[in-house]
Amino acid sequence: MDIKEHAEEVWFIIMLILVATFFSWNVYYILTGKSFSLRYGLPEFSGLPPQAQEIVKYFEAHPPPSGEYSEVINGTLVVNLTAVQYRWIPNVIIANVSEPVVLIINSPQVDTGFYLRLPNGLINVNNVPGITSYVYFVTPNQPGNYTWYNAEYDGYSSSYMTGTLEVVS
Repeated sequence: MDIKEHAEEVWFIIMLILVATFFSWNVYYILTGKSFSLRYGLPEFSGLPPQAQEIVKYFEAHPPPSGEYSEVINGTLVVNLTAVQYRWIPNVIIANVSEPVVLIINSPQVDTGFYLRLPNGLINVNNVPGITSYVYFVTPNQPGNYTWYNAEYDGYSSSYMTGTLEVVS
């Protein structure tokens, strides 16, 4: 038997084994939550600092009373921010200067974007319906009002979908 006669078949089997291996590897990483490709590059819970992860776990296990969306836990402000039909709930967040903040962003209806420009950096997060995004940042060391916007076009009036971060001393 001459290898040249069956080279194409051997090459096909080798490629088939490689494709099956890489496919299985990706399925494993997606199912175990180790893959970022499942989240399309969205900010994941695992991207939070370890102390912020513990604070979010506590916040989700002990949610604030109905009608309240934020709570200070161990010096970190945790805010449950939800995008609904052309508005944010809550649309005003009050934080102290140089205070760590964790935003838990949900969008049950459509793709949304959270865009906030602060003196110490820019926050631009996309959110897919049904997938929670997490943002960790420290407020500026100077008081002021900072407006966030919806960075995605969701339909009529989405450009008016804003909120305010009030940093107080």
